[in-house]
Amino acid sequence: MKIIDQRYMAGDNRYSTQPCLLSILEVDETAANAAAMASLDQRLLALLPGVRNQAAMVGMRAEGVPQIVRVVQQVAMELRRLALNEVSVGFVGVVPRTHGRYRLVLPYGASARAAAAPALRIATQMVSALRAGKSFNLQAAVARLRALADRRSLPRTKAAPMAA
Repeated sequence: MKIIDQRYMAGDNRYSTQPCLLSILEVDETAANAAAMASLDQRLLALLPGVRNQAAMVGMRAEGVPQIVRVVQQVAMELRRLALNEVSVGFVGVVPRTHGRYRLVLPYGASARAAAAPALRIATQMVSALRAGKSFNLQAAVARLRALADRRSLPRTKAAPMAA
């Protein structure tokens, strides 16, 4: 599972009525295995229980989207909620005429643009780690997203002129 492409879409666009991150996720056949998904769900809920609430916030634009794609989107949205207190509705869909590739649409608020792509990247890393039975440092991930949003939301100041 890997992110193939990402683009920031401004304002009212084809995918959302607000600014969003449009990502293309490539998923191999083994990632969609039903048995692997059952154990992933248990590990994921133990680490990130709020992800269950995000299921209702992910809409599907097409049939045939594997559960793993929806889970990645839910995790990204829950990470953003934890780090930025930002709640939005996301969408997933298939990329036409391209087997194994899916669209993820993740709307974001003006102050959270800097954390949108990293949230999705962290979500794919978390899901991959948990699928492999590895641990994942959730606190560090949330702290990283907070730092990104804080750094981008602070106004830039001009450097003081040097004395001669």
